[in-house]
Amino acid sequence: MPIKTNPRTGELYVSLRAPHSNIIITPPRRAGPDSTDPDPADCAKAVSLLNDPRVYPFLTSPPYPYLLSHAEEHLRKILAASEQFLPVARKASEGGSGTYVGGCPFSSIREIVRRGDVDGDGNYDAGWERDILIGDVGIMRYPFYELPEGSEERREAQERNAKLEPGDGKIIWTIGDYLAPSHHGRGIMTAVVRALINEWAIPHMNAHIIKVSTYVGNTGSVRVFEKNGFEMEHILENWSTIPENRGGGKVSINVLAWRAST
Repeated sequence: MPIKTNPRTGELYVSLRAPHSNIIITPPRRAGPDSTDPDPADCAKAVSLLNDPRVYPFLTSPPYPYLLSHAEEHLRKILAASEQFLPVARKASEGGSGTYVGGCPFSSIREIVRRGDVDGDGNYDAGWERDILIGDVGIMRYPFYELPEGSEERREAQERNAKLEPGDGKIIWTIGDYLAPSHHGRGIMTAVVRALINEWAIPHMNAHIIKVSTYVGNTGSVRVFEKNGFEMEHILENWSTIPENRGGGKVSINVLAWRAST
């Protein structure tokens, strides 16, 4: 689906295709129109989700326990990043095209729970009255999980990747995501990743290579990416370090890769 505008609020969003047309991806939200702080409701929801034992054991980046201060800091950071890319998104929503950018303004996965669809076609012509945050998705430069942690080889690969200009098809990207357990098993994240790639990463970032990592045993995440054309590239035994606050030790990982059709 193309980038749309909520006529009620003016917010840009990406909507998923049926049967998930009640799921949207929006930019992170502010506490108010003149505020630089993130939406308190979104912060509270993120804290709840990222302390859920059905979510946090499969993630490496977020701290655990995940505190309100962590949520506020993270959302404040992605708010600032999102605003760099919103002008391109707005131009695209009006049918125009712009320069390639180095990120995506859409990260908050939301479920519409009170509709504002005027003519019944599922397009929410009058916007909608209420939605809830159910997850998060982001695309960023790849950290080269398959190279040894702390190695010069990994550091150099990250530096080379970081130096490439936005729009360079040689950039290797990665995707990180999580979803509320109440919404697992419905194909939502598969559709979110598909929309992220097709509606933003390809047309607005010129993405040609995306690599992701999952813990071995996280079959749900593997399926999400395989359904979007990712192929298993590495299975690395006892490879990644688990933070001490999550039990410590080593965990085996998968690395999957997607490459644009040529």
